[in-house]
Amino acid sequence: MKKYRILLSISDMDEAFAAMQKELSDYADVEVAGLSGYSLRGVDLFIGKKMAADALGEADRLKAVFAYKTGVDDFPVRELGARGILLFNSHVNSRYIAQYSFGLAMALVSRIAEFDRKLRLGDWDNENPFWKSLFNMRVGLVGYGHIGREIHRLLLANEIETYTIDRGKTYARIKTVPSLEALCEACDLLFLSLPRTAATDKLFNAAMFARMQGKFLVNVGRSNCIDEGALYEALTKGGMAGAAIDTWREKPRTPTQTLIPFDHPFQTLDNILLSSHKAMQLIDGHARYVADILSKVIRYLKGEMPGDAVDCTRGY
Repeated sequence: MKKYRILLSISDMDEAFAAMQKELSDYADVEVAGLSGYSLRGVDLFIGKKMAADALGEADRLKAVFAYKTGVDDFPVRELGARGILLFNSHVNSRYIAQYSFGLAMALVSRIAEFDRKLRLGDWDNENPFWKSLFNMRVGLVGYGHIGREIHRLLLANEIETYTIDRGKTYARIKTVPSLEALCEACDLLFLSLPRTAATDKLFNAAMFARMQGKFLVNVGRSNCIDEGALYEALTKGGMAGAAIDTWREKPRTPTQTLIPFDHPFQTLDNILLSSHKAMQLIDGHARYVADILSKVIRYLKGEMPGDAVDCTRGY
């Protein structure tokens, strides 16, 4: 009898999950279940994209949880930490999310989508034809984790002056400031790549946007960090130059559902780029996440400590 029992929670079996199940079967008994309705009784390791807190009620042997994605706000992080259960996620696609973020910034300040929309109507926008260059800006990174550091690499390659908040990490070739307020004042454009925590909730509110007149913002982190109403006011009346937003408070529940995920008419504005949570939807991104988590699970089964352990006290 094998030492470990693994529960693999998925919506549909695909090639990536089939390969994972086959390889893990050499090390453990693997049970495949849906995204809900399973029992954690007798399960040692859980692999999934989400977990309800009440599922832990039957978790009598659970030692580690592996999320085949980056965000872990769909998991009971605090409860896992309180029980001493390890939680691992994947940052394997951070480089590609950074690429998408950089592309959003370039398109935003260059007004590419706006010019495209107008020319489709025959409007050459000759009264206001000018765009700005990211190369001439000072850029701030709000969040200096895996994605933030990958964005920094792209900025360095283009010799763009970059800042971040000094939080006691190791920084190289980047300027630091003591606070978010100072970062807003120092920079022309901010990249946001923050996790969802109580500390990040509506971090960008009316008071913060008041410091961003004539400036730009790109968000590829969690949506909770932005007060949508305050952002709309900043873009329409507050003098903010523009924003590119990839994450919103909700997503369609089915592939065919039509959904506008905001209450304010952002779609009527020329100074915002609307992106439907596409930064992480790289064509082979899912397979890359699954393969990365597979390698972490195997390391754990071999008695090693995988990388990317979530700090359950901080929530990321």
